[in-house]
Amino acid sequence: SRMVGGAVGQGTRSCLAPTSRSAAVSAKSFQGRRTVLLALSFVPSQLLANRNPARASIPLKNNNLAGVRNRDLPVPSREKGLPGSTSSEGALESFLEARALVASGDYAAAFEKYDAVVNTAPGSSGIAEYSRLGRAITRYEVGDKRRAVIEIEYEVLNTVGIPEAHAALASASWASGKASLAETQWEVAMEFDKRFSDVAWVKKNYHWGPELMGALESFLNLS
Repeated sequence: SRMVGGAVGQGTRSCLAPTSRSAAVSAKSFQGRRTVLLALSFVPSQLLANRNPARASIPLKNNNLAGVRNRDLPVPSREKGLPGSTSSEGALESFLEARALVASGDYAAAFEKYDAVVNTAPGSSGIAEYSRLGRAITRYEVGDKRRAVIEIEYEVLNTVGIPEAHAALASASWASGKASLAETQWEVAMEFDKRFSDVAWVKKNYHWGPELMGALESFLNLS
């Protein structure tokens, strides 16, 4: 559970769950895929013993790139078809180029780079996994929000426990009026990484674009 309180802009908001927000949450049920997503809020305790948040979310600070290269991002032996390289190192470089574009605020170019990696890297590889999430989040910035949310939902279902994916889905769901889904996804995100409740931290380390950052702030502000 989570309590509303604190200065959101300074990241002082509590991560305990709401009593005051309950009146704002819709009581309607979700069918199909959303029923599965709703169910995720009841399973984190089964996953916490083996969770690995470091693998799940990669901050965009330049001084963390060595850690990403050597530890956080599992890479297959060969990634074929990536522009300029047929090696796993080339795939990783393409991925890092996309992250650098996000950090610079060029979300359209980052989307194109992520899309190229997704379309050429093996679908089960770590690079493809991270790039699919990156593509979905940057797609949210370049205008196709509906498809972006569907893609984020896929990543949540495909790999439970990526805190950035759960936090992004919570934010985007709140912005589109899906309050119940937003709440359940936020609870999962907080189980894995409570720092996503700090707007300044998210902006500094993940460089979400203004659309998704605005959705996160609206969620935290109950607006």
